Amino acid sequence: MRNFLAIGTYDGVHLGHRKIIGAAVREAGRLGMKSLVVYFPRPPKFFFSGETANCLITLPEEREKLIKDMGVGSVEPIHFDPALSSMTADEFFSRVILVKYKAGGLCVGPDFAVGRGREGHLDYLKCASAEAGIAFKSVPFARRGGHKISSSLIRAHLRAGAVEEANHCLGWTYTVSGPVIKGAGLGRKIGFPTANIGAHPAKILPPGIFAAKVKIGRETFKAVLNVGRRPTVDTLDCKMVLEAHILDFSRMIYGKTMEVAFLKHIRPERKFHSLDSLILHIKSDIAAARKYFK
Repeated sequence: MRNFLAIGTYDGVHLGHRKIIGAAVREAGRLGMKSLVVYFPRPPKFFFSGETANCLITLPEEREKLIKDMGVGSVEPIHFDPALSSMTADEFFSRVILVKYKAGGLCVGPDFAVGRGREGHLDYLKCASAEAGIAFKSVPFARRGGHKISSSLIRAHLRAGAVEEANHCLGWTYTVSGPVIKGAGLGRKIGFPTANIGAHPAKILPPGIFAAKVKIGRETFKAVLNVGRRPTVDTLDCKMVLEAHILDFSRMIYGKTMEVAFLKHIRPERKFHSLDSLILHIKSDIAAARKYFK
């Protein structure tokens, strides 16, 4: 059986990606093919720039789960490397799309391109598909506020702490997961214990204070997140930290995996003139989070 193929980075599996993947699934069903989504775990743009930290909306395993949850027949990674980057559009189309992935159809967005220097754009792909006798479908951009929804736009929102706008573009709530690790212990000393999460360094950590929900095992709790460098106390050499103060919670959870979902930006992180001032603002943050959850 041949595959109706969608291929791209799909970092974030946002509303634009979902239009493409959904169209591929529908066309596969209509034409009696299997739907196949092939994705680049590391975006090609980061292969060229060398960027590795604070750059991914979704880690590869997160991306695969989000895509599989859309009812796709198969999901496979393809690693962008020097050999792939040096292929011409013709080589990529014949060797990768037709031979490696046995495409009987191809579904892409308007800005997708293949080959060295992105030489094979939409018109090329449409013509090449016709010559090869495979189906071709182009899906228009998803838009919000007059702008196309893109991974670059969402990364910009997340890096600015604008999680609500990022969530609208994603179509799902942005999350970060990791083990609960030991921190400096200051939160417990001042009456607001926090769980420090050891996030993967490639994941984008939105800076600021947020209302959030955290998941531990099968249980979900309300929380206030702090993401930043803790400039008032500087206990961790200004290292970027992700810590959660879980509301009405007093268990020991070191070593457990925690998933945090970013819901609402409360305020930016800032440096306070004293520990007492910091404590007052933490109390205010908790009150703002409780009000949000009501």
